[in-house]
This record gives sequence, C-alpha cells and structure tokens, in this order.
Amino acid sequence: MNCIKQFLLAICFSLALTCQDHVLVGGTTTRDIIVPKISEWQVTVVNGLTTGETLFIHCKSKEDDLGEINLKFRNRFSWNFGENMLHSTFFWCYMNKDNGHMNVNVFWDDVILFHRCGWKNCIWTAKTDGLYLWNSASGEDVLSRKWEVGW
Repeated sequence: MNCIKQFLLAICFSLALTCQDHVLVGGTTTRDIIVPKISEWQVTVVNGLTTGETLFIHCKSKEDDLGEINLKFRNRFSWNFGENMLHSTFFWCYMNKDNGHMNVNVFWDDVILFHRCGWKNCIWTAKTDGLYLWNSASGEDVLSRKWEVGW
C-alpha cells in the first residue's frame, strides 16, 4: 500500500509541474497555488556608467522575457518575482555599452547571493569597468564581472 501512495503522489506532483498555467484573480496563477512561491524578490539593474553612455539590457528567465531596455545614465530597471518552491528560479541579462558587453546571471538559488542581496533585493550597477553587486551585508558595491571588449 505504501508503494501505491508514493506512486500516486509522484503522479500528482508531475502533473502539477506540467499543468497549464492559468491566470486567476489578482494575477495569481494556477502554478502559484500548486507550486507556491517561497519568497518575494526584486532585481534592479542601474546604469552607473559615468561616461554618460546608454546601457542596453535584455533580461529573461526560462519562463519570462522582460524585453529590451535602453537605460540612460542613473536610470534603473527593476522587476519583482517570487522564488519557486523547487528553488529553480533563475534570471540572466545580456548587457551592452559602447565598447563592451556581457552575459551575466543576476538571480539564482545561492545562499551567498541571498546574503549579499539582503534576502530580498539584488541591485546590480553597470560601471565603466564592469558590473557590480550591492553587498547589503558590507554596505558596498562589489565587482562581479568585467566587460568583454566589443559588441
């Protein structure tokens, strides 16, 4: 009998993961009910290029394409989301400035990242030499990645 319960539970779980996602009242989806979000997060990308350049960004996850954005100096782009119960939420961005570009992960399931982001808000700032993550624990920007030369 125990094997049958485990088998039925496995079938229900796999159906929940593959079910069609339907938007319900207030923006809640069926997936949110079946696989609840663990915590709410915000990711922010800031153009801190002191040369006055426009920063091009294109951010996405497996499920969401956040579109192409051109950020002027000191402008920011933010999005909110809930990490899923499977801890598989993952966002990355392509960024481009006049003489450099990069593909960079901006959110993934990692306790060190969570600590640096203060368990709620990851702030990435593009500067002339690279991309920095605001470390809320130490109160300073930390260089995460340097620009690759070219387009």
